[in-house]
Amino acid sequence: MGRRALKSYLKYGYIPQEDSVMEAFHTREQVSRTLEYSYDDFCVAQIAQQLGKKKDYKKLIKRSENWRNVLNPLTGYVQAKNKKGKFISSSEETDNHEAFSFQNYITEGAPCHYTWYVPHNIEGLAQAMGGTDIFEAKLDSMFSENRYWHGNEPCHQIAYLFNYTQHPWKTQREVRHIMETEYKDHPGGLSGNDDAGQMSAWYVFSAMGFYPVCPGTTRYQIGSPSFRRLTLHLENGKTFTMEAPDSDSKNIYIQRMELNGVPYTKTYLDHDDILKGGTMRFYMGSTPL
Repeated sequence: MGRRALKSYLKYGYIPQEDSVMEAFHTREQVSRTLEYSYDDFCVAQIAQQLGKKKDYKKLIKRSENWRNVLNPLTGYVQAKNKKGKFISSSEETDNHEAFSFQNYITEGAPCHYTWYVPHNIEGLAQAMGGTDIFEAKLDSMFSENRYWHGNEPCHQIAYLFNYTQHPWKTQREVRHIMETEYKDHPGGLSGNDDAGQMSAWYVFSAMGFYPVCPGTTRYQIGSPSFRRLTLHLENGKTFTMEAPDSDSKNIYIQRMELNGVPYTKTYLDHDDILKGGTMRFYMGSTPL
């Protein structure tokens, strides 16, 4: 990251088209960095809040919304801006095509891959796109048009974002499909580099039935548990058991859930619920609800 780019982010809330940095491994990837810095600011804001640093918290949480500055309202996808603060093209046809092809302002991907990288404010992203229906339609296209790229880690939360719509069963469908098609038990079986273990971590979490879409919060988004029974042995001495006795390759959809015998209707599981210990039971079926 060059000093000019960092100063631009702090002052304007986005990183414009910048001069290349000769020493940098990644160059001219300002939209990706704007999105990543926004999420970083959110995480640091949580620390500031815990420390009672109210001014720092307000400043950081405001900066965590800088992702809005690179979301092109014309297309609903992220795009680079020039030094004057204007999106680099103004043609809707050009912008739509650009969203689905590799660009130098995105790290190893296309704008459609990185647009979803607002893990700390998915609801805000949906509204900025034009509402939940448009948000869901764009999510659908990621899979129906084969735009999803599991080999690139910034995509890993995308399948779980249907939990923020009225059809969380789509998360269950897509997660199972990814598990079946992107992981093979032979050399080269992973669809991408296992950078810091993330490719494998995604599978482990998803097989258990939940995934941390936004580390920095205490919520795990619920997917489709593939184990009929598993037990987590916690450091506090308690255990948390997840049961899905009917789960198999066909019964991938959650029909209903119970937490310690009480009906559970949320699309996420809180970390505190796990730490308390107990049993989460999933009733699975072959058709979505």
